[in-house]
Amino acid sequence: MTEKTEFSLNMPVNPASTFKPLPQWVAFDLCHAYPVPDGNLLLRNTQNGKRAMVQPEVYASLLHCEKFKTLSQHTASIVELNPGMKGQEDDIRNVLKSMLDSGIMLSAKSECERLKLKVEDKTEEDTDSAPVAAIITWERPQALERLLESIASNCDTTKLHRLYIIDDSRKTENIKQNQAVVERFVSKINTPLQYFGQDEQQSLLNGLVQHLPEHKNAIHFLADQSRWKDHWTSGLTRNLALLLSCGRRLIMLDDDAICDLYNPPQQSPDITFSDRPREAEFFKSEQEWEYLKQPLNPDPINRHMQCLGLSFSEALDVLGQNHLKPAGFADATALQLSELQADSTVLVTECGSLGCPGTDNNTWLPDMAPASLKRMLGSLESTSNALSTRKVWSGRNQPHFSPHANMSQITGFDNRQMLPPYLPILRGEDQLFGIMLNFIFPGSVVLDYPWAAPHLPVPDRQWRDRDLNFTPADSFPRFFVGKIIAQKSFCQSNSAGDRLTHLSNWFENMACSSPDSLLSMYRDSRLRGDAERLGHLSMLMETAESAPVNWQNYLRNGISQLNTDLDRASREDFVVKGLPATMDTDELIDFWKTVWADFASALKAWPKIRDAATELVKSM
Repeated sequence: MTEKTEFSLNMPVNPASTFKPLPQWVAFDLCHAYPVPDGNLLLRNTQNGKRAMVQPEVYASLLHCEKFKTLSQHTASIVELNPGMKGQEDDIRNVLKSMLDSGIMLSAKSECERLKLKVEDKTEEDTDSAPVAAIITWERPQALERLLESIASNCDTTKLHRLYIIDDSRKTENIKQNQAVVERFVSKINTPLQYFGQDEQQSLLNGLVQHLPEHKNAIHFLADQSRWKDHWTSGLTRNLALLLSCGRRLIMLDDDAICDLYNPPQQSPDITFSDRPREAEFFKSEQEWEYLKQPLNPDPINRHMQCLGLSFSEALDVLGQNHLKPAGFADATALQLSELQADSTVLVTECGSLGCPGTDNNTWLPDMAPASLKRMLGSLESTSNALSTRKVWSGRNQPHFSPHANMSQITGFDNRQMLPPYLPILRGEDQLFGIMLNFIFPGSVVLDYPWAAPHLPVPDRQWRDRDLNFTPADSFPRFFVGKIIAQKSFCQSNSAGDRLTHLSNWFENMACSSPDSLLSMYRDSRLRGDAERLGHLSMLMETAESAPVNWQNYLRNGISQLNTDLDRASREDFVVKGLPATMDTDELIDFWKTVWADFASALKAWPKIRDAATELVKSM
């Protein structure tokens, strides 16, 4: 608004001197608004039942206060959105304080106190609870050997139940080399080390089918390499890791990781909670990050075990409860805090990475944490490193909890719970898994540890011109991933089994969608993505006058590409492509409708498949 706007409650506000000291970090809580005859709105907090009467413009401003910020930050944001309120900062702050006092806004300080409360330990003591580790390998014998060498040198494998090498290689020579590598390390690893290649995988599948003949198709859909021989199947190998570790905690390692530990560049003990992206720091070479290396106990497997499977309150005890402060909820929303409880289980643990960021291209830089972006642009050398090398630290400077999993090159899973299976094909399967996990266990939490492990692909990679392509990949059917989040609130059950069934029904419904509706959903997703990304890059360009020239050129390139794609995707003759790339539009849609239908059936069968796998693995 540009005209002068009065911002006040429809009731007198007491002088500021009469207010009690208030917490600094607040957010607009989960409230419903009801119109009343005098033109005002009755707000009712759905969490605590508190009520307040406000003017519509107050409510409109409160809707922009859903994330935890200081009262001053909220006030500044309201004025920025409504220039006509400039000069009324004191009134705005007083109204926000009144909303906090009346229970309409949520105090981060009170949330800290709630989450620190001790909870009864409901976990039964298990004398046979040693975790399982699984290395996912694919056509990279050199990387596998390097990882096993680091495990033998740095990790206390006596604490493991078993270490599996799950091989998804297709080339005969690489398969033979992987088997030979495993044989050489059998005597160096102090736990049973088992190669799990095509023969072993087929034996497990045959056993599962024998136990569950009615779910034969679901079993082969989730874990049969021969069914997906023409596809990228990292999700399939991860399903095998889940099946081999049912009832235990699991540490999953990518073969191009190394079991060393490095501190973050700006280490802090303060604990944070939000869904914001990781921080990043850029280097010219591996030698530049050697100063971060931890000299003692470089065992990431054991480090993951510290909090994996604990309640949030128990994890706070391990990390130090005094390190959870109101400012630690900055950028979290009231909705996210409403799901987080003292007894929320840490179902996934992650860690940072040093080296390749694990992305297909170099267009993620504008989307990283604002502090990291500012730090990068403050140095010409750092900007050049970001645009030309794959030597990146990506992670957290402090213990960080989140409602969604991002995954890392070394990831922990509490597979004593009924974790969902992965979609066996499609890149970005880890993002889909994280969203499905949050759907099934909405009160669970993910812990990102403030240390990193090297992620160094073999051979070494450099950014190329084609890696600066901002045009969205032909990614049908990736558009459906974000739609799962919107479905979460429609499932009212607290049972993980019921929620898994609900998710199965949703995939079944997607499989029944008409081709026209799927095309419309995909086009809408593509256009919205282009428009949002274009707006973000344009905003960065407006403030890039003093930024390095190579960064300005990088933004101009992205803006040009996105403008072109926005025009192309909006035309009637827009051709939908995706994976598999060889399929035309109609054939592609039919293929994915079939995949969704089969995945729906696999989700329904998953609890029984897990039970059968538990019994089979005991006899292996």
